[in-house]
Amino acid sequence: MAAKLEACDMFKGDETLEELIGLMFSPRGVEFMTAYNFPNIATFRRFKKYHPERYGVYIDSGEISLLEARKVFLIGDTTAELKYRETAGNRLFLMCGAKASVAASGYAVVKVEKDKDSEVSYIVQDNAKILW
Repeated sequence: MAAKLEACDMFKGDETLEELIGLMFSPRGVEFMTAYNFPNIATFRRFKKYHPERYGVYIDSGEISLLEARKVFLIGDTTAELKYRETAGNRLFLMCGAKASVAASGYAVVKVEKDKDSEVSYIVQDNAKILW
């Protein structure tokens, strides 16, 4: 684990929950986490008691439905149905076996990044786009 943290110069160790989640959603943060499978599900679960859902992070949340969620990070035993129609950019990230079903229509754009253990299915209508 130390080698993985060593590889990430963004993490200082004294971040608040909100700052950690900000790092998670950053392009470098997502790339680091999905490339190194870091952190593991046990570490994510330690943060569940702090209600990260208020920041768009869902850890072992079971089945959920989200509408026009701009930034979403699904982790572990979370299966989400996401619907997008508004003309906007949206970001969806999945790790540790999370699953998502995306319905995009209108001019919605959804950028998806996931690790090898997670799954995404999608339906695209009108002029919507899913970006990988």
